[in-house]
Amino acid sequence: MDSAGPETQLAAALLPAFRAGFPERAASALQLAELLLDAALDALPLTDHRPAEPALTRLELLATQADVYAWDGAPGWDEVLLRGLLPRPRLAAGSSVLDGVGAFPEREAQRGELKRRARAEAHRLIDLGRVAHQGPGPLVAAHSSVLRLLGHAVTAPLLFLPEDVQAGVLPPPGGALLGREMDERTLTGSGLYADEWLGRLLADNPAAAAEPAFRTFFAGLSQFMRIARALRELAGSARTGTLQSDPEALLGALGGWQPVRWSALRHGAPTPWIAALCPAGPLEEAPLPRLARECDLAFDLAGRLWFAKDLSLTGFTALAAVFVARTASVVALWQELAGA
Repeated sequence: MDSAGPETQLAAALLPAFRAGFPERAASALQLAELLLDAALDALPLTDHRPAEPALTRLELLATQADVYAWDGAPGWDEVLLRGLLPRPRLAAGSSVLDGVGAFPEREAQRGELKRRARAEAHRLIDLGRVAHQGPGPLVAAHSSVLRLLGHAVTAPLLFLPEDVQAGVLPPPGGALLGREMDERTLTGSGLYADEWLGRLLADNPAAAAEPAFRTFFAGLSQFMRIARALRELAGSARTGTLQSDPEALLGALGGWQPVRWSALRHGAPTPWIAALCPAGPLEEAPLPRLARECDLAFDLAGRLWFAKDLSLTGFTALAAVFVARTASVVALWQELAGA
């Protein structure tokens, strides 16, 4: 009888999808196996009639594992995609995480739509998990499914927690303004700008300045400008029919998502905010234009955060959650379309 644990057994089954000369193939296969098994276990309650909220809460905790990185050898999912996997075909484009969740004016309908999508994606993940060992294509498809489930899980607290009626006004669109500032200042999102950004947010947002936990929250937020730049570049390449090859910065949106460190700041987002930030997408849209649009929507959220004034703590955490969910959706779609 094979005494190896399920992670070890799955990792061995996944190894043929990796290049034989990839030095970190064993470590990466093990990290990926652990992610797929953990996600499938947490998603299983979504495939039947059990409550969705506990399952989504557990899934959100897996966000930091999405980049398949480990100090002891696995270099990260971006490196696996770039040099670790055998050539893979372009995959069918999966669904958007958030398009249409806000198409309903009632909160209960928005919550129901999110749960419906999460349950459908959970079924898809279980099915893909059964064939993930069959090659790099199914393996990437399974990882994309995990990313979409994480996007649902990150968004769920905005609809499941009690709505904060004092959340205030949704900041206006900020993508165009942020793009101009990036062009004028060569804004890259480095630590230099993170310090400036924190100082300005504390000066312009009294609720943030008065809350000690805001700095802990901002520690995860501080890389959003670097991620925003990558989103802008990817949107441009998608519009030209090409795809940049390195999602490392985008994966950082999930890798830095640790709401357990600032859980006291979280509240339900106002229903009109969800309607404004998660509208229905076009009825017919080709995959590359959709990728560009999803990048634009995520970039706009970064702009709203960058220029925030008089924003509530609920506003900050809600915008950040939607940003992370949109970015997860972007990475999932990108890696499906980036096959040879």
